[in-house]
Amino acid sequence: MDPVTGVLVQYGAVGVVALLALAAVRVLFTRLSSTIDRETERADRLEEELRKLNETVRSEYVNTLSTAARAISDATRAIEDARAAARRS
Repeated sequence: MDPVTGVLVQYGAVGVVALLALAAVRVLFTRLSSTIDRETERADRLEEELRKLNETVRSEYVNTLSTAARAISDATRAIEDARAAARRS
């Protein structure tokens, strides 16, 4: 009797079930590992996109605030000029 047949006969159905269970665990571990790698790459890519978007929003926000501050300053100056002109008349 060859060694493989001897092992199968010795362990029987329990051995076959154990081998199938080990194979299933290996397949599940490989699948889980590849899923984790894929999701890590996806998270890194999305994090970089978010960083770029935040930088764009931040620069646009600064420009908008600068324009708004200038407009408020101009409006305040115009109101002060109008009040001064009203006092003189």
